[in-house]
Amino acid sequence: MNGPVAGPARRVLSVSQLVSVSRDLLAEAMPFVWVRGEVSGFAAASSGHWYFDLKDQQALVPVAMFSRANSAVPFRVEEGMELIVGGEVTIYPLKGKFQVVAEILEPAGWGGRQVAYEQLVQRLAGEGLFDPARKRPLPLLPRCVGVVTSASGAAWRDMCRVWRDNQVPIRVILAPAQVQGSGAAAQIEAAIARLNRHAAPDVLIVGRGGGSREDLWAFNEEVTARAIASSAIPVVAAVGHEIDQTIADLVADHRAATPTAAAELVAARRQTLLSRLHGAEGRARGALRHRLLVSRNRLAEPRLQRYLMHPARLLVVYRQRLDEALERLATPLTRCLGRDRRRLEACSRALAARSLAALAQQRRARLRAAVTAAQGAARRLLERRRSRLLAAAARIEALSPLAVLGRGYAICERQRDGRIVRAAADVEAGEKVRVRLLRDNLGCTVESAEKGAERPAL
Repeated sequence: MNGPVAGPARRVLSVSQLVSVSRDLLAEAMPFVWVRGEVSGFAAASSGHWYFDLKDQQALVPVAMFSRANSAVPFRVEEGMELIVGGEVTIYPLKGKFQVVAEILEPAGWGGRQVAYEQLVQRLAGEGLFDPARKRPLPLLPRCVGVVTSASGAAWRDMCRVWRDNQVPIRVILAPAQVQGSGAAAQIEAAIARLNRHAAPDVLIVGRGGGSREDLWAFNEEVTARAIASSAIPVVAAVGHEIDQTIADLVADHRAATPTAAAELVAARRQTLLSRLHGAEGRARGALRHRLLVSRNRLAEPRLQRYLMHPARLLVVYRQRLDEALERLATPLTRCLGRDRRRLEACSRALAARSLAALAQQRRARLRAAVTAAQGAARRLLERRRSRLLAAAARIEALSPLAVLGRGYAICERQRDGRIVRAAADVEAGEKVRVRLLRDNLGCTVESAEKGAERPAL
């Protein structure tokens, strides 16, 4: 048989070395890759990490995305969704499995934020946050308005200009907040909460001026939507321009196309009411002038002039009318008083005929008799129960094994298992037994076991 062929020395790698070398080669060749495919077998672990497969018609690659990375994904990953995954190609050593550790997820053909917007709208609509029935009306005359916007933005200046130009007597509280960028939604939520705790505003305006869709994104986040929905004060959303619509607009009690329109909306009812009051004041003044003119003309009439020249004549007429009215009033009043007097006298006679003292004495005697009878019945019942208890105690005492022991008998038990010795065959010579007396125990050793004669059955 021929020997091994001569050649260069072999380098034998362990499994972990092979995996390590492969990982290094992959990291060097593809430090970061973008892969497009369809999600399959998505699973979210209790640790917060995501695991799924990315596949196309010819191949499949496992993907892992850890919680620190997936916490920034603004949409919910669903089975069958087509994604673009950015991450590192590596090997999972414990299973020798080729996989991609994802750092970035984007829906293929859609912006991630668009998908997040659609999913959040669908979820909040299912919870009823867009239901018109939960929308609250604006107060008729708001005395104080709370505003959540940037203190340096054009929206705040535009609202103040509207109220100033229209001379609206209204108090405004600004809760400044960042309205775009990272952390803006949390600041908007905190500002709404502060104004609710303050409890002074009658209505809130939450918004900002126009901008790109990315600039307005803070008003599409769930934190902002739920803060508006949970506000105890009615909210007017005024975000961007008329063509812009955010989730905040859908959740709010009212939507204004712009911050300027929101300022006009809040003050519109006050302005309308003031206009109506001015109109009513003008009509009242005109009616009063007309009434004064008519009265002046009547005073100028000849007959009224005669009465005014001799006022005593007019007083005579009214005095006679007063006397006639008093006479008409006196007759039914006297009749009513007489009827009530007779009814009172009849009631007095009925009460005098019926002695209340005798009735009370009779009821008291019946009560004493009932108490006496109840006490006697209770005593008899107690005696019967005591007799039954004593008899039961006597029967129990007669059946007690302790009573038998008290008469000089004893109980013998095997020490090894505590079984009662009933016959000599139950123990062996030299076996230890315990003898129970009435109050004491004896430890004994069996010297002999003799079987006695059987007793005849009774």
